[in-house]
Amino acid sequence: MIDYKDLTIKFSNTQIFDKLNLSIKQHSIVIGPTGSGKTTLIKAVCGLIPYKGDILVDGQEIRKIKNYLNLSTNIPEVYTLGREVKDIADIYSEIKDLKLDTFLEILKELRIYDEVINKRIFKLSAGQSAIVRTALALSSPSKNMLIDEPFENVDPSKRLTIARFLKENIKDGFITTHELDLLKQFNSWPLYIILSGRVYGPIITEDFLNSTIVEGEIPDAILTLDVDGKKISITRDNGSGIKLLTLGNINRLYGVI
Repeated sequence: MIDYKDLTIKFSNTQIFDKLNLSIKQHSIVIGPTGSGKTTLIKAVCGLIPYKGDILVDGQEIRKIKNYLNLSTNIPEVYTLGREVKDIADIYSEIKDLKLDTFLEILKELRIYDEVINKRIFKLSAGQSAIVRTALALSSPSKNMLIDEPFENVDPSKRLTIARFLKENIKDGFITTHELDLLKQFNSWPLYIILSGRVYGPIITEDFLNSTIVEGEIPDAILTLDVDGKKISITRDNGSGIKLLTLGNINRLYGVI
């Protein structure tokens, strides 16, 4: 379980979150446009950025946690130990009990093992880097996994395989994305939406995908969002409005209003 209590994060003059309260009790999806704060939620848990308020992982405030091995992520800053991919995997197998067999299996099934295993991680393409970091996170026996944009820049032919590995390995934690086309692979998962520092939800992913967007505040809406000061409602598909799946990418939400 991950709890954010009165979370406040500010960079220079930009307020990202102001006293945000959010409790994620099981594997979940977090979606939002680029720059909405999805990655910030993960970096704060990993101790990579300062914050006010409290962040609890399984009831422990992260500022007080030491030698905690029950959390994994694919954030790039975590994988600065070692240079070549094989060295990083070896190091994390020693300090975090990463399962090398699982890691190599993922790379081989995604058909990038020969291309990446002896390369320096900063020399990988954006898609290769995303896959390697996600594979490293999923190969750890951690209970809580925070996976940021695992499909971004990845070859479409590999995305369904990555989705399968995510479903098989994530028990607690969340996946962030701004893409909608692969959400149906996680139909039964709770889904949260981040917009302008606010979090809406949860709703079941399948219900979200089968809904439409209508401008204005509708009484029987599943959710009502505030997008740049305008209200839009997510409603059950009744033949009116814009079907969510036609957007393809949550960034296009701004083009609707």
